[in-house]
Amino acid sequence: MNPLGTLTGAEVWLLPEAEVDGLTEQARSVLSADEHARWTRLRTEAARRRHLGARLLCRSVLGAYSNTPPHRLTFTRGDFGRPELFPNPSGLRFNLSHTKGLIACVVSDGLPCGVDVERMDVDPNVVGYVVERFTPAERARLEAADPARRAREFLDVWVLKEAYTKALGAGLQYGFDAFQLGPDSTGEVVLDDPRLPGHEAGRWQFALSTTGTGHRLAVAVRRHGDSSVPVPVPQRLFTAGEVVPARRESFSPAP
Repeated sequence: MNPLGTLTGAEVWLLPEAEVDGLTEQARSVLSADEHARWTRLRTEAARRRHLGARLLCRSVLGAYSNTPPHRLTFTRGDFGRPELFPNPSGLRFNLSHTKGLIACVVSDGLPCGVDVERMDVDPNVVGYVVERFTPAERARLEAADPARRAREFLDVWVLKEAYTKALGAGLQYGFDAFQLGPDSTGEVVLDDPRLPGHEAGRWQFALSTTGTGHRLAVAVRRHGDSSVPVPVPQRLFTAGEVVPARRESFSPAP
């Protein structure tokens, strides 16, 4: 029986990095041989921890919604390297993001979806360098912003663009200066992407939030068909014991 119930729309699952060390054995038990090999090759403890946490998070949630043991899930990659479930009879879509302190996974009932999470202590020097990837209108808006808020406004644009291009399956290769994301007169985030046909841009919805760990998180979801009804995208804190079944075999510890 699925311990999470029926997925309708999309959900964002959060796993604080600080919780991963206590889940190491459980995480290793769901890794594929390739994932385990990659884990052993990572050079830093932080990278190894986030890799374990990300694989545990997505495998556990996808396994619960597809009624499949997490360690039996298999994946393929799209044209730009985005991982997808294969086979995928449940039609689930997902996307991962992690940074220092937090791991996030968005999962949907078939809707294209993307998530990005970043620390809020943005280096102003990074802002000055990376902002060149934005559109002229976005750069102008940031330049006009109060200096005390400029880094935060930059971060909001960045995580939104990351979430959207990840939902498309293209990531940074899509070109951040070729489309625009920003608030309209009511404060709602709207998309202007000349590469989309017709009213396609209006089918996308976006959400920004600040997590309890002090990170900025953005989610992008494309609604079904021509629906204008917002897709519910609740956030849930990951509790491994509720969704990960036991597995007898496990890999040997990394050297």
